[in-house]
Amino acid sequence: MIPRYTLAEYILPCYKKDPNINKCLQKTFNHLRPYLINGLNDLNVPSIDPFKLDKIIIENGQGPLKVKAAFYNVTATGAQNYTVESINAHVDNYIIEIGLKFPRMDIRGKYDVNGNVLLFPVRSKGDFWAIFLDIDAAAKIFGTEFVKDDVRYMKIDKMLVDFRLKKSRFRIRDIINHGNVIGEAMNNFLNNNSEEIIKEMKPAARLSLARHFKGFLNSAFMQLPLKTWLPDA
Repeated sequence: MIPRYTLAEYILPCYKKDPNINKCLQKTFNHLRPYLINGLNDLNVPSIDPFKLDKIIIENGQGPLKVKAAFYNVTATGAQNYTVESINAHVDNYIIEIGLKFPRMDIRGKYDVNGNVLLFPVRSKGDFWAIFLDIDAAAKIFGTEFVKDDVRYMKIDKMLVDFRLKKSRFRIRDIINHGNVIGEAMNNFLNNNSEEIIKEMKPAARLSLARHFKGFLNSAFMQLPLKTWLPDA
């Protein structure tokens, strides 16, 4: 019996023996993009965009920014505009390295900050918005094979994510200091020190992104028999 997924138009199979398998997988991931926008209904895989992130917590006790900050109810849009720029696959070991570009990501959510900015104590809480432009991202997938009902599948056991961006813009609406000089000073500080802010947020953001996309990709990989996308596996 041929699995129904074999006939799915969103699947472009690649062959392990193909010397250009990296180019094939790159084409496959880019081919998936319009289907991921609407979600893969036959697999119950939701749309890639927007997506929500776990709470992101940062603590910094050095430099001019000494704060503990929590970002929660975080929603990101713009993932649907990804382009896979490169693939480096070690399919025998189920390790796949992916280089991607995103032209723009819009982030919004809630925040809660306690600490000191320069020499001034800061207590700030409310809504935040951020725009990230020209994002280069890298993901590394570590997978393993498993068998269910005599059918072989791949499962992602671990995923690493990193990113860098060229431009950013922040905006907050501080419900504690709304309408006063502290709230506006916070907005100015965020934008004047955006590189430092992103540097401090990056470790927690990388973990949150990796958790999200590991689950997202597993929702597809764990239902797609290996033979559907790697026929000679």
